[in-house]
Amino acid sequence: MKYFSALVLLLSCCAASAQEGHPYEGTWRGTIGAGADARPVVMIIDYDGNQLNGMIDPGRNSYRFENATHDAPNWKIDVATQNRAGESIAFSAVLHEIGAVNRYMEGTWMQGGEEQPFRITRE
Repeated sequence: MKYFSALVLLLSCCAASAQEGHPYEGTWRGTIGAGADARPVVMIIDYDGNQLNGMIDPGRNSYRFENATHDAPNWKIDVATQNRAGESIAFSAVLHEIGAVNRYMEGTWMQGGEEQPFRITRE
């Protein structure tokens, strides 16, 4: 009976961790820019098995991904969209520490003709 209980506990832990979803899915927080010029960014990303969907800065000023692609073998994501003011925004990032709870994406954010470093970490 003791071994059976341990097996049930082990299987339930494995099932719970397996339900986390695709590595891109979740809420991501981070910064655009570096140093004193860094500004916060929040994203919610979903992957339905074919298409990446996402929302940047959830809340009153949110805007959705318009065109999102990913290079699955290299864990690279490219997104193009427009904010509420109609300004074009694009970012390109690579997913790091894929199996870790605190995985992160790092790359380049392009807005207003300016490129800035970009990093977000999954919550």
